Amino acid sequence: MKKIALLIMCVVVSSTIFAQKNDKDSVLSKKEIRQIEMEKQYELTKYMLENKSFVLEADFLQDKYGNRVFASSNINFVSVDSATTVIQVGSNSRIGPNGVGGVTAKGTITKYELKENERKRTFSLALNVMTPLGIYDLRFSISPSGNTRATLTGLRRGQLTFEGDLVPLEESRVYEGQSL
Repeated sequence: MKKIALLIMCVVVSSTIFAQKNDKDSVLSKKEIRQIEMEKQYELTKYMLENKSFVLEADFLQDKYGNRVFASSNINFVSVDSATTVIQVGSNSRIGPNGVGGVTAKGTITKYELKENERKRTFSLALNVMTPLGIYDLRFSISPSGNTRATLTGLRRGQLTFEGDLVPLEESRVYEGQSL
C-alpha cells in the first residue's frame, strides 16, 4: 500500500514539474519580446523612410565644436512630408523670427537618397533641401530602435546636429513656427 501511494505521489509531482516546464517554454522570454519589438520598430522605420513621411523630434542639438544642449522636441525638429521638408530650431526662453525662439526653414527636397544596411538593420539618408533661407544638406543616421542623428550643413561653414527619435508624421507632436 505504501508503494502504491509513493508511486502515485511521484506521478503527481513529475506531472506538475512537466506542466511548469511547458508553461515556461510557451511564455516568451524578455529577450524574445525585445527582439519582436525591435523588429516592429525596424519595419515602421523602413515604412516611414520609404514613404517620406516622418519627423525627427530632437531631444539634443549639437554644434560643429561638439557643444551639446538639451532641446525641446516639440519645437526642434526636422519634418519630411513627401516632397517638403521643415527644419526648425527653437527656444523656450526667447522669441525669434519664427515665433518660437528660433528659425523655421520650409523647402522642397531636391535629392532623397536612402540606403539600408540589412545586416545591421540601420538606415542612412541623404537629403538636399532648397529653402528661401538657402540650400541645405541633411545626413541622417538611423538605428534599428528609431534613434536618429541628422547633421545639417549649408553653403556657409558650420553644422548643426539633431539627435532624437524618428516618429510617424501623423503621430508627431511638434509645433511649426512661422517660416521665412
